[in-house]
Amino acid sequence: MSPTPSIEIPPPITTEAFVDAAAAVVRLEEIYERNTGFLRNRFEAYVNGVPFTTRVRAHYPFVRITTSSHARLDSSRRPSGLRKTTITLNSLAHRTTWLRSDLPISPSRSGS
Repeated sequence: MSPTPSIEIPPPITTEAFVDAAAAVVRLEEIYERNTGFLRNRFEAYVNGVPFTTRVRAHYPFVRITTSSHARLDSSRRPSGLRKTTITLNSLAHRTTWLRSDLPISPSRSGS
């Protein structure tokens, strides 16, 4: 069996909790730009003759929302709980508009 190739990734980012939707959107955009910039820089180096010595990987940012009530949901289709999705360039514009305008955010009791 051959050894697992190493993977170059940007430094990890700690998950943050937000009570301000606009601040959350700004952070999503920062993470997206940082990670796609990391990939662009590695690709540009390759195009300029620097060979890859490892795999290169970065992740899209994500949004995780926890609900504890069915008050604003169709409980027959979506029970309370955890929802999580990645944010890509296409979805960033659409979802951030939604986050900035429609999402009522309240502080988490657990602080996470």
